[in-house]
Amino acid sequence: MKGLYRLVNIEFAKWLMFIAVLCAAAVILPQIAIQDRLKNYNEFTVNAPFEELYASSGGAMLFLVFLALICAYFLVTVYADYWGSKSVYTYLTLPVKREALYFSKVIVFAACLLLLLAAQLIGIRLGYAIYANKVASYGEGMFVVHNGYFLAMIRSEFFRLLLPLSFSRMLSTFALLAVTVTGFYYGALCERSRKFYGFAAIIAAAWIAISVIGYRMNEKLHYMEPKTLYVSSALLLVLSGFFIWHGLRIVRKGAVA
Repeated sequence: MKGLYRLVNIEFAKWLMFIAVLCAAAVILPQIAIQDRLKNYNEFTVNAPFEELYASSGGAMLFLVFLALICAYFLVTVYADYWGSKSVYTYLTLPVKREALYFSKVIVFAACLLLLLAAQLIGIRLGYAIYANKVASYGEGMFVVHNGYFLAMIRSEFFRLLLPLSFSRMLSTFALLAVTVTGFYYGALCERSRKFYGFAAIIAAAWIAISVIGYRMNEKLHYMEPKTLYVSSALLLVLSGFFIWHGLRIVRKGAVA
């Protein structure tokens, strides 16, 4: 455990500045966009609900950009071990189990994704506060919507994707997070070890994940045919388990060197 703890500290040190800037951007940039959209709002115009305002201000697209950046940076940290000083060879000779090397990267990547998710949710809450203050200025507060934030979280598919409100959706979001973390690292390990057949499982996981996200972002269109998502979540978790199992085998054999 001490070896894992040290490796986690080393990995997190690589991420610290990047994730701090990214989380700050995830909190601040949506507020700037929302403020800009609110310039045209007044008590004599039709005011869109907060979730529609957030979508039209590009909040969801910003999250996708941040997510892509964090995944790309993870791959940079993996491949950086093969550049310059080639520290991967040092790691493989350390007096710790090679599983610690694997799990240190997975733990830090997952933690950074969770930090981004938390920053995004904080940004959403702050954005609603700005929106609510704007609406409260109309007609001496006559148009204030009570429980407006809660209603926005219920109505928005994007918000429910980030912060699910039922067990099946919570499990689905967890499965998407797990397959993202394990899948990206597994892909890098397969490329480094030249085990390209592993990309077949990655493609399958990506197809399932995209299908799930597509469904959850358009649940209103499938109102008459609701799904529990348990099957897709189970498949994603099984694939995540496979990525971990095979990834550990690759690392134990030192094939990534």
